[in-house]
Amino acid sequence: MVQKRETIFRVRFLEKHQDQALEVLVRQIQPSNLPGLVCLSHFVFKDSTKKIILPEEDVASKRFRRTQSLHIPYHNILLVEEIIDEEADVHQLPFLRPLNNESETKND
Repeated sequence: MVQKRETIFRVRFLEKHQDQALEVLVRQIQPSNLPGLVCLSHFVFKDSTKKIILPEEDVASKRFRRTQSLHIPYHNILLVEEIIDEEADVHQLPFLRPLNNESETKND
């Protein structure tokens, strides 16, 4: 089975009058048509059905859910990280292994 791999950018930046950096996941970063700005677009939000939601993801989701593109000054960007988004097959994770009947035989 071929897995689809897509590049996602994790961008951490400062907003004016904010003490804490904001972090967003986007599929596209490009120079803005507005001088001195960079354009972030195609926002990515992780699955809302998962049990554990990270505070950063929750803030970004609430703040940018309806945003089509974001133009921010170059000097406000703290970090751009290029990551590969792959669908994980939990059965292939090395730290998970199937339970065998050893526990049942010990109890007998």
